[in-house]
Amino acid sequence: MNKLIIAAIITLPLVLSGCGEAPAPRQKTAAAGIENLQRVNAEQAQINDEIELDGIIEAINRAVVSAQTSGRVLALPYDVGDVVPEGEVIARITDNEQQAALSNAKAQLAEAQARFMEADQQLNRIKDVFERGVVSKAEFDQAKAAQKTAAARVESGKAAINNAEQGLVYTQIRAPYSGILVQRLVDVGATVAPGTPLLEGVSLKDLRVEVDIPEHYIVALRQHNKARIILNNGASITAKSLRIPPSANAATHSFRTLLELPEAEHEQPLFPGTLVKVAFAIGNSEQILLPNSAIAKRAEISAVYVFNGAQQLEFRYVRTGKILADDKVVILSGLQHGEQVALDTVAAASVYKTQRFAAQDK
Repeated sequence: MNKLIIAAIITLPLVLSGCGEAPAPRQKTAAAGIENLQRVNAEQAQINDEIELDGIIEAINRAVVSAQTSGRVLALPYDVGDVVPEGEVIARITDNEQQAALSNAKAQLAEAQARFMEADQQLNRIKDVFERGVVSKAEFDQAKAAQKTAAARVESGKAAINNAEQGLVYTQIRAPYSGILVQRLVDVGATVAPGTPLLEGVSLKDLRVEVDIPEHYIVALRQHNKARIILNNGASITAKSLRIPPSANAATHSFRTLLELPEAEHEQPLFPGTLVKVAFAIGNSEQILLPNSAIAKRAEISAVYVFNGAQQLEFRYVRTGKILADDKVVILSGLQHGEQVALDTVAAASVYKTQRFAAQDK
């Protein structure tokens, strides 16, 4: 029994000694981790004060494709809602009449070319004897006129072939631009003539947004002439131009304004007829800004990791405002100009957790 007590007394200082040395590695790890964090300063900048209104996306180019030749509709490869690449065949029409017209034009051209050769040879023969004074000038002029008439018939035959070939091309209707098919105006088997509407489509390349602006905002909008379209994912697109009409709608007392969108591709596709939010600049104000990546989200609460001295992080709740076009966030409260914030919230969370454990072990 005495041996067990002595062993316990000897072991106890070793255990206590081990416990006293444990926090040191954690403090060292936390300090090393914070030194590797990227920092960003909370900046105070002048930004646009904005109002948000609802807008509707519409296509600038919307066209009805019509038949340019006669025939019966053989095929309509695309249906309503399909995305159609530029130049793709969207309708096929029978080409029996066009093929017959082309064959007839080729036969007439061959006949005209044969007659031209005869007239040309006849002119050369008469020219020789005319120069020797054997035939009269009237006969020579008659041969020249016959050769000219035959040449004109050749050119006419070539034009007829071109027209017939173009008519054959018209039996395959191609998409004038990339877009979406929104309406089929004929069915397969229908007989069509030149001018018969076939299909309707809209282009996805050139888009604009239509917004009704209340009259009490119009003076500020004309002054600043800036707007951005807010997408569902929070990103925004700066409008290329604003077209504000000179007068308001007498019934609604609003100005129907058109915002042209840039042609650049976007991660989120835009489709005509969809509803979007549009932020219009109506003034300026000084605000604290941070990159969006520096904001930590906790359910509906936003926070940042603030550098409190050289080696400590503070987890601080902030109230955020709108997200700007350059992916910066307006900080309404909780942060002062010049304070340093961790840019990578995931890495900062790891360092912050290590520091808290180290503090608890002291």
